[in-house]
This record gives sequence, C-alpha cells and structure tokens, in this order.
Amino acid sequence: MALNMIKLVVGVDDLDQFLEIQQDNVFDYHGVPANAVWTRYKAKRADEILNGGSIYRVIKNKIQCRQKIIGFDMVETAEKGTQCMIIVEPDIIQTYSTPKRPFQGWRYFEGAAVPKDRGIYLGNNQREEIEPELENQLRESGLL
Repeated sequence: MALNMIKLVVGVDDLDQFLEIQQDNVFDYHGVPANAVWTRYKAKRADEILNGGSIYRVIKNKIQCRQKIIGFDMVETAEKGTQCMIIVEPDIIQTYSTPKRPFQGWRYFEGAAVPKDRGIYLGNNQREEIEPELENQLRESGLL
C-alpha cells in the first residue's frame, strides 16, 4: 500500500475555487504538466510516497480531494528561504467528503483513514467517473 500525505488548503472556500487555482498554476515538470504544493520540510519517507502516493487536501475541515505526487524538489525562495516543492499531477481526484480537524503543516496519511475516490473533478460539482481498469488498479493498490 502506498504512503500518502495530507495537508490543509488555506484560504479556499470550495473545490471549484481550488480547481481554478490549480488550473492557473500548471507548469512543465520534466515534460509533464504539474502543480506545486509548498511546505518547509521534505518528507523523510519520500521514496515510499513516490511509489504511488497522493496528497489529500483538507478544504473547510473536510478531506475533499487528492492529487498524485510525482516528485519532491528542494528550492531556494527569496521570501522563505529553502522550501520543499511537492510536485503533483494537475488532475484533482474528488474523494468522499470526510471530516478532518485543522492541523499545522502536513502529515503522513495511510490506512483506514484514507477516503474513497469519486472520480476526477471537472468543476461545477461535476466529475469524470473512474474508468473500470483504473478503478481495479486503485483497488489492488489499496487506494479504493
């Protein structure tokens, strides 16, 4: 089973607003489209996470979505010094909404606490259902 991360999305009211922000901030990462999630420290278990893990996002005290993690880069920034850029796929996979109390930073996230997927979020409360082949792969890896 893949190791995941969980992190709050601050200043965002709903999944549509999060999707809009993500769409506006897509960049090229080694030839593939990606988004960045910024944090101070790199995960010590990054190799486990890169083996199929995702970052689950908490919006308004609920786990609402995830994005697959494709890389970690340490970057020197002018404002905050050295930061870890978690590189994720731009597709937002909506999950079944699950309550989650606020916390600081990020946490490892695995096991029974991981909510099930609902499909790729397309905006306006619409989603693309998971293809049967992908759904089987997700089930086999323990993500569904």
